[in-house]
Amino acid sequence: MKRQKNRTPAACSCTRRSFLRGGGLALAGFGVSSLFPEAFMRHALAMPGGSDARLLFIFLRGGNDGLNAVIPHGDPDYNVTNRGALHIPASSAIDLNGFASLHPGLGDVMDVFNAGDLAVLHRIGFPDNSRSHFDDQRVWENGDPAQPGLFSGWLARYIVDNALSMGADLPALSVQALTPILLRGQEKYVNIANPPGFDVLPFLGEPLRSKFTTPWPVQVANLQGPDPYGPILSQTGVKLYDILAKYDAWDQANWDPKDPANPTWSLFPVSAATNPPDAGGPGGLKFSSQAYPFFNALKVLALSMLESDPLSNSNGTRVAGTELNGWDLHSAQGAVGGRHHELLSWVAYGLRSLHIVLSGAAVNEPRGYPSIWDKTIICTLSEFGRTTITNGSDGTDHAAASCMFVQGGQVNGGVYNCDPATWPAGVMFGVNNRYLLQRTDFRAVFWEILRDHMGAAPAGLETIFPGYTSLGLGAQELGLIASS
Repeated sequence: MKRQKNRTPAACSCTRRSFLRGGGLALAGFGVSSLFPEAFMRHALAMPGGSDARLLFIFLRGGNDGLNAVIPHGDPDYNVTNRGALHIPASSAIDLNGFASLHPGLGDVMDVFNAGDLAVLHRIGFPDNSRSHFDDQRVWENGDPAQPGLFSGWLARYIVDNALSMGADLPALSVQALTPILLRGQEKYVNIANPPGFDVLPFLGEPLRSKFTTPWPVQVANLQGPDPYGPILSQTGVKLYDILAKYDAWDQANWDPKDPANPTWSLFPVSAATNPPDAGGPGGLKFSSQAYPFFNALKVLALSMLESDPLSNSNGTRVAGTELNGWDLHSAQGAVGGRHHELLSWVAYGLRSLHIVLSGAAVNEPRGYPSIWDKTIICTLSEFGRTTITNGSDGTDHAAASCMFVQGGQVNGGVYNCDPATWPAGVMFGVNNRYLLQRTDFRAVFWEILRDHMGAAPAGLETIFPGYTSLGLGAQELGLIASS
């Protein structure tokens, strides 16, 4: 659904923190990157506005085995001979449409799927991928297969092209080791490498600490126009304080919403305290401590979306994301049980948890956040799929197309590209006689989301995804977003 942007003049405040909201620092743990002065000037003097729709991404880094995540049981080529120890019989999987099945580790997404708010996409990729993690991850993030070395993200270009940063404290946020290429570009956005340790203020001494908190001097309160503000805006430490103060106000450490299916389960298991031993717990597996960073990231991202009501604050987070590593399973991948099952169960429970909290259905949640489910789309992405035939180490190797999951209140749910009409014979060996053949370019998926959900200006299409028109990618669009 296309959303209109409403803009109203911003009221001028004469405190350093409020005046400098909207600037562009990228923070990683305790690190602060360099500032782009022109972007900082533009945001500091900007007017509020932008779309109220939100987009949250989860990058499954390493290459997810789409053939075992969304299983084409209707294709006779999915068999024990080709899949070996990784073969999952239909009786052990979750049927979706009589042709496609979900891995049993993905069972936690079924409530959203049955409600019609989850789209299961298969055969997603781009032509002639290199099967290099570095190149293909970069292409998925920069949006231009013709430039695999480009370190500029299509999401970053969307944000700039649609002025999403105007008047917002935190227009975009990532929680992972480094700022993803998706959000790199001419402006800088916040990246949190370690949510529990994201607070530098207790370590600051004087006079720096007071400098962060002191109001603007009265003599500059009434300056007009952009030029007089130049020297003042260079005091970028003020923005650091503003971001940390905003983050502290979320009080994420003390926010522990519970699963309505079992109030003993935290929707975001981030420690042993929130993850009591329970072999029958979320995903059918006991979460290991390796899952804590992933769920800590999801917890912060959920709060960034819930705290972004433009009527009550100027935070304005509209784009956020994280990553989950570990999908490069060349050996001991496992079928039912094993490492792939474990990773999928984390993703499934994470998607379920996001749906519950963003729709206001959590228990033990005294803050009373309103539902923003209809405003939010959550999607997974991964750089490529895995080989159709299992390798000699009971794993899989780098391949071509894979699957995606897209969920939200405006999503046309269902199965895409995995039914008899869209899955012809031989497609599992359609590339080099060993890789699944792509049917839909990932750019077609994301342009639909940006245009029809996020309200992207159509005139910016070629800036965001160069070559989209000349390549005819519009013909591959799937109709993912419900019309108003």
